[in-house]
Amino acid sequence: MRRILSLILLMALLSVSVCSHAETMEEYAAARFRGRKIVGGAVIISRNGETLFSTTYGYKNARKNQPVTLDTCFRIASVTKLVSAVGLMQLIEEKGISLETPVKDIVGFQVIIPAFPDTPITIRQVMSHTSGLVQTQYYFPNWEKLPRENRYFSVKNAPGAKYTYSNLNGGLVGAMIEALSGQSVNSYMQEHVFEPLGINAAYHPALLKDQSDVADMMTKAGGLSTSASRAIANIKDYTDTCEPRAHTNITSGRLYISANGLNRIISMLQRGGELDGVRILKKETIEQMMLPQHTVEGSSVVGESPYGLCLYREENMPGGTWYGHQGRYDGLTSNIYFQPDTGLSVAVIANGYKGHAVDDIVTIARVFMERAQEYLD
Repeated sequence: MRRILSLILLMALLSVSVCSHAETMEEYAAARFRGRKIVGGAVIISRNGETLFSTTYGYKNARKNQPVTLDTCFRIASVTKLVSAVGLMQLIEEKGISLETPVKDIVGFQVIIPAFPDTPITIRQVMSHTSGLVQTQYYFPNWEKLPRENRYFSVKNAPGAKYTYSNLNGGLVGAMIEALSGQSVNSYMQEHVFEPLGINAAYHPALLKDQSDVADMMTKAGGLSTSASRAIANIKDYTDTCEPRAHTNITSGRLYISANGLNRIISMLQRGGELDGVRILKKETIEQMMLPQHTVEGSSVVGESPYGLCLYREENMPGGTWYGHQGRYDGLTSNIYFQPDTGLSVAVIANGYKGHAVDDIVTIARVFMERAQEYLD
């Protein structure tokens, strides 16, 4: 009898010990950032626009003396493409433009593949990364000398035939915004997306409404690449004017925005284009952005792509398909995704990070996408 009582007491003590050492979500997040040797970052998990969990980690500067906040603005790399696509889809809604419209008819200059000069590149192809424009570090093709500029183009696949991710596709989103609106990308997005949603964001840090909380750009090893103060001072390198031909690089990855800002963007998309009573896009537009474009009747896209219209599909995770975008630039990774089946959305930023990925999504984002499922219990 005494032995049985001792065993019961031991089990009770072990139970108390386990409970007292149970990992909180704050501890879980800190451990994941720390384990990947990330200098600074933030994560927000929401459901149907309501924040369930948010935290920050580490520092926004390489000297490690200024902590990250949820309002710290980072240059968020290719997530810029998805945020900018919101503005382009607004204009497409407003003007009743078909996604099958050739891009050259929008921007006013030639946009074709030299090997297929008679096949136009459409808006749908650009936004699904099936245009035939290939990945490159340069974003300013000399369109008048196309036959000698083949590093920009596929010489094997006609527009719409095959998926190839390209920064130039993202840059053309901005060129189309400027051509359709008559405003600079930054001015249009401020007026029609950022200000209505209460977001501090800009395509150059010197154009942020509040410049007091900006992160350094860091290397993968956590060192300094470009300080926030230097980035702000380099405003001479940016022209905030409407010049579609000259601005085929701005929306490829130049946006500065915070975790709070990204959370509002992805929550708006998850809620069908509306947040806090402010409608940014029609619900049908969001649904259109989510579709595999090769399945749309009459589509100029015939090759399968993991992107809808600037929305990446991740189908191999718990809870159903996630839609969103990832950004990677030197030591910065950014991720925003929403899950229609559960109402969940996540925004994750990591700076000074090597960015190891599984199935093209960095692991620091995947762990929070997986852990978010616990909020459904």
